[in-house]
Amino acid sequence: MKKKIIQPISLVLVFLISVLLFSLTTNKSSEDMTTKMQAAELPVVHFLYNGVALNELHGYATPMNVVKVRDAITPMGADRLLFLQINTYGMEIDGISYAIRSIDGERLVADGEITDATQAGNRISANLTVQSLIEKNTEYMFILTLQAGEREIYYYSRIIQSEDYAVDECLAFAWEFHDYTFRDDAAEFIPTYMDAATGDATTLNYVDLSCTLKQITWADFEGEVLTKPVASFKEINSSYNAITLDYVMTVTDENGETEFYNVEEYYRLRQTPTRIYVLNFERRMNQIFQGENSFVTDKTNIQLGIRSPEVEYATSEAGDIIAFVQEGELWCYNQTANEMAQVFSFRSAEGMDTRENWNQHDIKIARIDEAGSVDFLVYGYMNRGEHEGSVGIGVYHYDGLSYTVEEEAFIPVDLSYEVLKAEMGQLMYENEQGMLYFVFDGCVYQLTLDTLELEQVITGLSNDRYAVSSSGRYIAYVDAEEMYNSPAICLMDFKKGTSYTISESADDYLLPLEFIGEDLIYGIARADEVQTDVLGTMEFPMYQIKIMDTSEESHEVIKTYGKDGAYIKSVSVSGYIIQVNLMELSDGQYIDAGSDAIMNREADKNEKVLVTTTVTKVEQTQVQLALKKAIDTKKLRHIYAQNICVEEERNVVLSNEVDEECFYVYVKGDVVLATEHISKAIDKANVSCGVVVDSGQRYIWMRSPKSSQSTLTNLRPNDLDSQKDSVVQCLSVMLEREDRGIGVGNLVARGKTPMEIMQEQLSDAVVLDLTGCSVEEVLYYVGNGSPVLALTGTDSAVLIVGYTSGTISCYDPQAGAVNSISREEAQNLFAQAGNVFFSYIK
Repeated sequence: MKKKIIQPISLVLVFLISVLLFSLTTNKSSEDMTTKMQAAELPVVHFLYNGVALNELHGYATPMNVVKVRDAITPMGADRLLFLQINTYGMEIDGISYAIRSIDGERLVADGEITDATQAGNRISANLTVQSLIEKNTEYMFILTLQAGEREIYYYSRIIQSEDYAVDECLAFAWEFHDYTFRDDAAEFIPTYMDAATGDATTLNYVDLSCTLKQITWADFEGEVLTKPVASFKEINSSYNAITLDYVMTVTDENGETEFYNVEEYYRLRQTPTRIYVLNFERRMNQIFQGENSFVTDKTNIQLGIRSPEVEYATSEAGDIIAFVQEGELWCYNQTANEMAQVFSFRSAEGMDTRENWNQHDIKIARIDEAGSVDFLVYGYMNRGEHEGSVGIGVYHYDGLSYTVEEEAFIPVDLSYEVLKAEMGQLMYENEQGMLYFVFDGCVYQLTLDTLELEQVITGLSNDRYAVSSSGRYIAYVDAEEMYNSPAICLMDFKKGTSYTISESADDYLLPLEFIGEDLIYGIARADEVQTDVLGTMEFPMYQIKIMDTSEESHEVIKTYGKDGAYIKSVSVSGYIIQVNLMELSDGQYIDAGSDAIMNREADKNEKVLVTTTVTKVEQTQVQLALKKAIDTKKLRHIYAQNICVEEERNVVLSNEVDEECFYVYVKGDVVLATEHISKAIDKANVSCGVVVDSGQRYIWMRSPKSSQSTLTNLRPNDLDSQKDSVVQCLSVMLEREDRGIGVGNLVARGKTPMEIMQEQLSDAVVLDLTGCSVEEVLYYVGNGSPVLALTGTDSAVLIVGYTSGTISCYDPQAGAVNSISREEAQNLFAQAGNVFFSYIK
């Protein structure tokens, strides 16, 4: 009897002990699995210029591609001295070395060790005299390396010995202007430099010289500067100096809560013998969202504050989960659970560390579900954590139930954030099967997150021959080999993993243009009208565009557009409006014929969340997310996600040997466009007051201050071409001027295009097809000593060889003379021929 009783009791005790041990083990394991992000460790470097810290540099954990890291430029005087200041933040530095390379990275100019540095606490000071091997007013790449035990940390800056560019005066002016924006006597200084008051007087997010003096001097906003502004030179050249000032402001709101704002001021200044001209002053102000503050207005709005209205956000299908990105952080509001979670941030709660607040990354929301889980990507420079100092693409999963973030993959690259952002394009999409798709350097990659297998699924993409839907779910592209001669478009659905071929008549060529939401816009041109002009430029005159519903299996065409007597040159989308740019055929050349606008389907009236604005007296226009349901502020919970510790490395190597020529448009140090089309780059740079550089960091275009250029000399074709047509003679003159005389006509007769001839004969220059640029834009090349070939008809041309403020000088090879015409006449003459230009830069 006793045995029968003891045996079950023993089994129960064993079971209870087992459960207890399992529970303790599980709890201990769970506790160890989560952690906070590692604190930032890497030092920060400044250059001291006239005793002021300049050009803040952040460290890279691995060597970078020097032609893909272009941010600040550091000036040197006649003494060629560089003063370095290193804030170690407690890191032990064992050695300091440097290298100076040509701007394209090909040539090592100088290198050495810095052995006479002095240290006081966490600050190291060092002076360096740059060798006399460098040329004045020429940019070089300066690479600083810090040795910390087994680690090497790399810092990059362009340098220039700029004795003639008024660097000191422009920097002093920027500081003075900045100070006056906070002064009561601002009216005595700032109005001298203001434009007509036509700018927006309702927002502090963006202020420029067209705003009122009240806006420029902060209106009724009484914030305080929290961090000392850091000045950075973005451009130093004979045309202008570009300077930014970055700092953090703080203010206590009406609820007694502290708010923080990142502020950037941009100055583009030109010094003349009599005064400084302020070509641009812009100030951008963006609020750092704080979930613990009161962010609910009118019961249903999440107040994001002073910021751009272009918000990166996503909602679950039911609309109860809202994720949004602000100032480099990802937040998620779960309306069902009434929780606001900070999902991802480099900033800690212990103040405003300059390393944590360095805004050289962005976040893309890939997917969100009804449980509050979010898949997202962080791409750019990693401010802290396991990948601190690396640039890459981090793929993460946030679990909305456990409030944890797990890294699924990390793809390191050797590019700056700005270049990475430009080369990735729009496509970043993750489907429910755990496949991540993204574009990089002309290829679409598929990353299987379970196995970390990476493969190229589409190659040879060109910027103007593919389009991506707003969600990233669809891509439409033409075959790389067919380019503008493609009879079909491939439409790929990354959610379903399927492809669909779009085709029209056998006599038509197709081109994907844009997506409007998830609807594809594509153009149709007759095959016999797609042609190449005498300079080898492709024309794709579309007689019709169609809009296709990609979401249905039938792929129904929901709208067709064409205009009698005109062709469609291009389209652009803004909201639900499609602007159609037209052209017409005149004397064998396509010329502009105005524009038209068409409306697609109405915006979805069932949007779960809307981006709206509200206006207050102090903060002025503020951006908010308007929800359909009320928020219970009394029971609102604040969550700060924890990171899951991952033992195995999840790095994925991105190998891509494609190195196509690309032009980058830099504005205020930011890449605003990467394209293989120089005309598009120049147009963007002209509108944005930026510069164009190529893949080797060489300047390709900038706004020139020269009001005139005397007529270029040595204008004579090769004897072999003296009786040829004017296009051949113009090419011949260009080659003769560079001592590359050759029979151009014979090469053309053999099938060589003018572009091919120039590229072969001027191998040490950048040959440019400038078709589509304006006359004003191509004068930059004349000012730099290169004539510009300009078509005046189907097979006739002149060379632009000089200019004044009111005239253009053109060399007519048939007449053997230079003629001057007014700028208006020149614009009309070249526009009627399609604005076809051709030049080179040494």
